Amino acid sequence: MGSAPIREVAPSRLTANGAVYGLVAASVCPGESTSVSVLLAMFVFVLSHVIIARSGLKPWLIRRAGHAAYLSGYSLLSVLLLAGVIRALHGTDRVLLWTVPLWSYPLVGAASFVAFLLMGIGALSPNPFSVTFRRRGFRAERPGAVGWIRHPLLWGLTLWGLAHVVPNGNWPAVVLFGGAALFGLLGTLALDRRQRKRLTGERWRQLSCGAGHLDRNAVLGALLGAALWAVLLLVHPILFGGNPYLLLRAALAS
Repeated sequence: MGSAPIREVAPSRLTANGAVYGLVAASVCPGESTSVSVLLAMFVFVLSHVIIARSGLKPWLIRRAGHAAYLSGYSLLSVLLLAGVIRALHGTDRVLLWTVPLWSYPLVGAASFVAFLLMGIGALSPNPFSVTFRRRGFRAERPGAVGWIRHPLLWGLTLWGLAHVVPNGNWPAVVLFGGAALFGLLGTLALDRRQRKRLTGERWRQLSCGAGHLDRNAVLGALLGAALWAVLLLVHPILFGGNPYLLLRAALAS
């Protein structure tokens, strides 16, 4: 396997105990497989979601196991398939596409925090429009955070993907994170189109007439998202490489 090309980085970029240098070096090291492995893993991830969503499998599973059990299993499958994508990414050649700017590290930290807040709020808020662990309990006159944003979980996924594009300026990482952002964005559009067909115009207006407000579900969801964000920061160097704390310190010290 040939070595991936390495773009020379200016010495001023290499700061804070080599944190930035370590990330750049890791991003161009040759791996044990090719980019085809990453693309194949991503294809399987997307295909599994399309098959479940666009076939009779989803309603059959919900009838058999219930919505909560279905969504738990669906989430577990998504995590396992995403882990397969990340594993393939770690083992493949990297080609540096741009020099990573230091300002992207605090940006990705802050944006990821907001993304996890949205995903936690989306998971725990009753929502007739979008992906949630709670189908029941939605009140159109008191919609909670859903009155502000119909698809908080998917918008959180989109924001998470977009935020990781700039700090991961290598092929095929940009495909992974850009693909995650695109997946979330297309998911919101597809769900809106599907729900508008399922609900009559009057019923859609009734469900979406309430003003958004901060309720108990949103607060608990935000706390859940913040906790998950903190845990992932701690395990990030082990699972994904790159120490967010060192990178943030490098950015702030520059």
